[in-house]
Amino acid sequence: MKKVVFLNVFFILFYIKSAAQVAADQPNVIFILADDMGYGDPGCYNAESKIPTPNMDRLAQEGMLFTNAHTASSVCTPSRYSFITGKYPWRSYLKKEVLWSTFNTPLIDKSEITIADIFKSKGYATAVIGKWHLGINFLKKKGFSFVKGKDWHESGLQGTRNVDFMSPSYGGPNDLGFDYFFGSGGGHNMEPYVFIENRYTKGLPTIWREKDQPTKEGISAREVHEGWMVQGWDDTTIGPTLTKKSLDFIETNAQSKKPFFLYLPTVSPHRPCTPPDFIKGKSQAGERGDMVAEFDWTVGQIMRKLEELGIMENTLLIVSSDNGGTPTSDDGKDYDHKSCGDLRGYKGSLYEGGHRVPFMVSWPSNVKAKTQTNELISVMDIYATFLDLMDLSDIKGDGISFLQILKDEKAKSQRTQMVHHTYSGKYALSYRNWKFIPSRSEKDGSWSYELFNLSEDPFETENLSKQIPEKVEELDSMLKSLINE
Repeated sequence: MKKVVFLNVFFILFYIKSAAQVAADQPNVIFILADDMGYGDPGCYNAESKIPTPNMDRLAQEGMLFTNAHTASSVCTPSRYSFITGKYPWRSYLKKEVLWSTFNTPLIDKSEITIADIFKSKGYATAVIGKWHLGINFLKKKGFSFVKGKDWHESGLQGTRNVDFMSPSYGGPNDLGFDYFFGSGGGHNMEPYVFIENRYTKGLPTIWREKDQPTKEGISAREVHEGWMVQGWDDTTIGPTLTKKSLDFIETNAQSKKPFFLYLPTVSPHRPCTPPDFIKGKSQAGERGDMVAEFDWTVGQIMRKLEELGIMENTLLIVSSDNGGTPTSDDGKDYDHKSCGDLRGYKGSLYEGGHRVPFMVSWPSNVKAKTQTNELISVMDIYATFLDLMDLSDIKGDGISFLQILKDEKAKSQRTQMVHHTYSGKYALSYRNWKFIPSRSEKDGSWSYELFNLSEDPFETENLSKQIPEKVEELDSMLKSLINE
């Protein structure tokens, strides 16, 4: 009953303003999300980067670069949940870790108002092309229930065998406001190894891929889980395929004069690092660096297509990452490249390197070129920003709009605090210039604290918790209140 009432409110709220009322100048919107790209990977953030990123560098020059942007979590699944729903990740059933296969129970319920729902209510065509990683239900071959994904990675083992790939899937993007879905259910290191188009796999996976098994000789299979794979699967072609599908979606909607929202979550530079042949060797940071170069190539392809179609001026293009970078390439070497710059920590950490990410925006008709801001924002705030853009302020979430910053780089963020979350289920808090990290001992349950003044110590080197105990008490109380509100 509660769900029915919620949905009724949803339809009343969204469709009072008919999709036919979409203004002619309503911008197209594209969000390109890297998988594990760190703050120090693009050249526009790190002059000493070992990776060529000419397209992101150009995007930063032609638009706005954010130097204090964060993800809601320092790992992928919860970070993506926050973007789609505009809510902190612990609002979902996933209180820690990530989903470990395509087959996990969908993290987002169909009663949620997703970011795609927002755009559909305004007459947009909506698509997600890339890595979903929020759970999709597939039926069992025998019986009437859905298969269950593993609740822990088990070092890449325990792949799911009893899957009916002939039947449609449920609970994925097509049930959450996206008109079109093409991509992988859990990422290119997780089962099944096949593209999914809308509700069906592209072909029937009939080959059992073993843990850490490469798809061809000489490429990485780091962190690959066992599971079903379709004949002819090649990890090196995933990025170019997703890029081509995205270009087709953009062109189709541009020709029909219909505004569109494209969410493009790439698989690069996540492991296994398997750059295509035309990218391999482009960086000086190993195959992981090449994967970042591949991501940059994708950004460039999208930008060129927008220019070719004459729609660049009124397209809001955002490029960011789902969390911080990993420190090394698949061969264990760092190649003297700092994937998170001089920030402390990497992917999975509550330190800045785990969740402070590259974030750049181009929107030539509204965002001034060569602008930069250090105002605090979150990838989660994109949801609230689009609500603001669409004049749908009655819908609430945990995000805070940064639309005014886009229109005026001198504007101040309304966000004064940000709760950070990570793989282990632990929390941290940024409040103005302060960073607070509580930690509980597994031995005796006692608490210890870290406190940093980021304005004076951005690399989190000096713990001030014992010097300013009153600030620790204040921030500890604030963090608990924000989580429990």
